[in-house]
Amino acid sequence: MTIVPKRLGVKFNLKQTPKTQPADIVPIFQRWIQEHRVEGMLIDVIDYKHVPDGPGIVLIADEADYAYDFGYGEAGLHYVRKRDLPADFAAALKLVFHCALLGAQALEAEAPEDLIFDYSSVKINFLDRMNYRNEPAVFDEIEEALRAVLSDIYGAAVGLSRVHDDPRRLFAARAIASPDAIDLEDIGARLHESRQLV
Repeated sequence: MTIVPKRLGVKFNLKQTPKTQPADIVPIFQRWIQEHRVEGMLIDVIDYKHVPDGPGIVLIADEADYAYDFGYGEAGLHYVRKRDLPADFAAALKLVFHCALLGAQALEAEAPEDLIFDYSSVKINFLDRMNYRNEPAVFDEIEEALRAVLSDIYGAAVGLSRVHDDPRRLFAARAIASPDAIDLEDIGARLHESRQLV
């Protein structure tokens, strides 16, 4: 049985460098709090854009964080679930993937010609150094389960790789699906259905 990490993140990167500036994201996230635009008990917006390759602009929620993130020089939407994860690994990953997908789509809607995410590539971050050390053996142990869940989400086979070799970095995996296989409506429907069954 695959252990559910203490915190689990899913990040979709932007396809290109947008004209939208990090400072422009602050009022967007503030409006999301007022309008309950995304899931969760939304609390506050914190600006970390002064930190190089950092978390960027973070929308803090009670059980999760949404970040317009610049980690490792890659701009994207990073959703991190901090608590209340399902006890089953597949259900936990599908929940986090779904929330990240909805967050990225909501952010795209704010600047549809500028903020464009690459949904064929996703980074899964395991924020749990005790159970997920960044070592090849850990990737080998989880690869089959991770590939099965992500292939189920995409409805097609995915390529899977470990993101960082440096053991000082968090354990993370990247999944890549064929762009031809991406149907966001189908993916969203499968994820919605799986959440109803939990």
